[in-house]
Amino acid sequence: MSERTPHIVGLGNALVDVVAAVEPEVVSRHGLTPGGMHLVGAEAAHALFEEVGPGVRQSGGSVANSIAHLADTPVRGTYIGKVADDDLGDTFCREMVGLDLAAPVAVSHNDDHGTGRCVVLVTPDGERTMSTYLGAAVTLMPSEARVALPEAFDILLIEGYIWDAPQGAEVIETLASAAKAAGARVALTPSDAGCVDRNLAAMRALIDFHVDILVGNHVEICALGGCDSAEAGLDWAMSRVATAAVTEHDKGSWVADASGRHHVAAAPVARVVDTTGAGDAYASGFLAGLAQGQPVDRAGAMGARLAAGVLGHYGARDGAAARAIALPAA
Repeated sequence: MSERTPHIVGLGNALVDVVAAVEPEVVSRHGLTPGGMHLVGAEAAHALFEEVGPGVRQSGGSVANSIAHLADTPVRGTYIGKVADDDLGDTFCREMVGLDLAAPVAVSHNDDHGTGRCVVLVTPDGERTMSTYLGAAVTLMPSEARVALPEAFDILLIEGYIWDAPQGAEVIETLASAAKAAGARVALTPSDAGCVDRNLAAMRALIDFHVDILVGNHVEICALGGCDSAEAGLDWAMSRVATAAVTEHDKGSWVADASGRHHVAAAPVARVVDTTGAGDAYASGFLAGLAQGQPVDRAGAMGARLAAGVLGHYGARDGAAARAIALPAA
């Protein structure tokens, strides 16, 4: 590893979480199931945002969260994604830069695409209903991603959800190839089991040709490997990559590299409030440890500590949006 500050680049869907206190009829009027997570189109997203915006905002997205957590480590972070030329896009960029993270995001000037957002509707009973619109995030082009890639870095972290975008496979291949040419390691987080199912052949091909580090929960890794336990998932991963971490909620994680395999206990948490984003934080800590040259078990422990830090509050990051979710609706 070089003497310069370790540097991790993340590729993912750029989203902004918008938290709004509403009455229950708002949820039903927009055809949403209370307590559910819904992926919606542009028309439905714009109609909902027009009614409940501006709300309390905070930038998000899985790998964006992982890169944001690097602010709590000695590792530099750069995030690559795409936003629209609107207020939410400005929010996303300002927050990443405010964390001293580079965010050379592409900007869509097409009025048909707003910045991706997850609108979280909080009703007086404390129930949270989520409506997610990917928007400009899925219009990222290979050339836009490539021009944003730094010349020198240590690890490229790829979000599995990118494959769901029209140009996603080409974006991933472009950056993975460039990362290997630059001497960087490529890390993949599969995102979720559904994403694996939709893109199984493509994910396996990337793993076989480019991926050095695989990090995800046991459900995602087992979906990739066709197995049924965290340890079996680790076995499958280590038959294909140099380094792997498989998390299993409060049971901790299994990590391995050429030096061997280790079980890492979950870090203690006084009270689990919300598990959202714990995997994103774990990936951040694990990869930060590896980028600093830490042994794999210590990198796993670093991941566990960062994951524990988000379990005590609502949302994937602490901040105004997380606190807004915790408060009763007005």
